Amino acid sequence: MKNHFLKTVFTLVLSAVFFSCSSDDDVPNPDPGTGGDTGVLEGSVLEGDITDDLLVKEGNYNLKGAVSVKDGATLTIEPGTTFTVSAADQAAGVNLLFVEQGGKLIAEGTAAKPIVFTSENKNSEGGDGDWGGIGIHGRAKMNAPGGTSISEAGQLPYGGTNDEDSSGSLKFVRVEYAGQASSDGQFEFNAFSFFAVGSGTVLENLEAFEGADDGFEFYGGTVNAKNLVAIGMEDDSVDWDEGYRGTLTNLAIVQYDGVGDFAFELANRKGENNAEPRSMGTVKNVSILGHNRSGKAAFDLKQGTGGIFQNIVATNYETIIFLNDQLQEVENDQLQFTGSHFEYSESLLVNNVDETNVAGDLLELDENATGADLSAFKNWSNLDPAQEF
Repeated sequence: MKNHFLKTVFTLVLSAVFFSCSSDDDVPNPDPGTGGDTGVLEGSVLEGDITDDLLVKEGNYNLKGAVSVKDGATLTIEPGTTFTVSAADQAAGVNLLFVEQGGKLIAEGTAAKPIVFTSENKNSEGGDGDWGGIGIHGRAKMNAPGGTSISEAGQLPYGGTNDEDSSGSLKFVRVEYAGQASSDGQFEFNAFSFFAVGSGTVLENLEAFEGADDGFEFYGGTVNAKNLVAIGMEDDSVDWDEGYRGTLTNLAIVQYDGVGDFAFELANRKGENNAEPRSMGTVKNVSILGHNRSGKAAFDLKQGTGGIFQNIVATNYETIIFLNDQLQEVENDQLQFTGSHFEYSESLLVNNVDETNVAGDLLELDENATGADLSAFKNWSNLDPAQEF
């Protein structure tokens, strides 16, 4: 994110709110956590704390305020469901969906019926996004002192010792126009934020679209993900730090001309480059269309991160890689690019450590690299089927 450390303490106030019975009925739902005795959301507004299992049936709903799935509760969303943040609720404050440690989100759409989180304004005014996106807090390992931390987005705990922890399953989910600023103005929310999420969580076919901050950020954890698409992010498309060790497979990234920072901004831990567990993600089969922005690159590698990158295709960049703090990772084969093809106007690699040429140790190039299988994004995402990389 644009600012990883709060200058002031930010606390979301999760008000004692309720699920309204319908958009035309002011009588509150008798049990906000369960939708009455049935466990089904009544009315057209999702809001407040979810303390018991809740099913949202296929339909169109408003997402209002800070929605939080509490420890022991499961929020299940049927395919074809759309949640919209209204212009009025956007003006009133931060709107978002969080899953706390021990909670679960089951949002399993299909290619024909994706689950969509969007906004009424569609970020028409630019700048900050319209809402706060989805944040999931797990109990996998991360590398803060003591192995746990508090999320800047929500001030909720994450981390632990269970790398197989499950926070649910997300399939065919689109998050559009996220990245709303925090109430103190010190940071913006991502489209998807995964805080120490474990490998028992399923992440498949997810899209971050025109967000004001990062598309997908992984704060430690071991969760794997496949078929990710990020389009038009104003900051980074993919970000990891704090000891992330999962595998990301089949990614398509489109940066608009002159907009955004890095396709991948990757770190271990700020100020503690050798903190354990070290960030050592694996990234396979990626196609990136760059923004051709001066002073930026496709990959910003920093703060001791490792990483294994295979079959990456990146075009329309001034520079492909900034190497900042990782000479030992290159020498130890903990940071490698293999079978990849890059097109750039100035530099393949800028070594910001000592300016030595380590490209031969870091990179194994292949002009026949294929990148992502773009057919995986057909029908359900905003990716143009005719998009060329």
